[in-house]
Amino acid sequence: MSSDITLVGIGPGSPDYLLPVARREIEKAQVLVGGREALKTYALKDQDTFPITGKLEKVISYLEQVPSGKKVVVLVSGDPGFYSFLSYLKEKMPSRELKVIPGISAFQVAFARIRSSWHEASLFSLHGRRIENLVSFIEEKLREVPRVAFLTDNHLTPDEVARILLEEGFPGETPLYVLTDLTLPTEKVERMSLEEAARKKEKGNSVVVLGDV
Repeated sequence: MSSDITLVGIGPGSPDYLLPVARREIEKAQVLVGGREALKTYALKDQDTFPITGKLEKVISYLEQVPSGKKVVVLVSGDPGFYSFLSYLKEKMPSRELKVIPGISAFQVAFARIRSSWHEASLFSLHGRRIENLVSFIEEKLREVPRVAFLTDNHLTPDEVARILLEEGFPGETPLYVLTDLTLPTEKVERMSLEEAARKKEKGNSVVVLGDV
């Protein structure tokens, strides 16, 4: 299938976790779109670049103005199909042909780090979104599966989530992992209780695995 936009998952952080097929697509690009750090890491000197700064409508406007025939690659962290840019791009540009290259997600790395399978976990994201009745949502998931894993952000950090759960009656001894900066030199993997997590300030962009861990 011919394609004029390729959406590439670049993995959780380190270029070591970029798939070879993704690297080939990036190297063939004439136009590269992505976060500033991603562009700094992957952009080549002869490529046109456009930074994703959070206002996704600006990205769509830019993509619509790129001359036809140019090979465009859009970089997204993790995997494009999990709480990422794929759904939004398909909704806003339904007539464009898309090619999607998967990436290694932070969840895959997180479960590898704690040496646990993840087919029995419920995965969701709090990154840039809110879930109403978060506590009852997590309780319901834990009745279905032994553990939940979720992405956090700088507004709803791991310690803030822990405090919310404690206030709503979650046992303080509930075990969890907080995994930060996965695959980077600053990577940190910590196992603690919910009560300990509530007292410990952590980076917002983390993976939390809670339950039977």
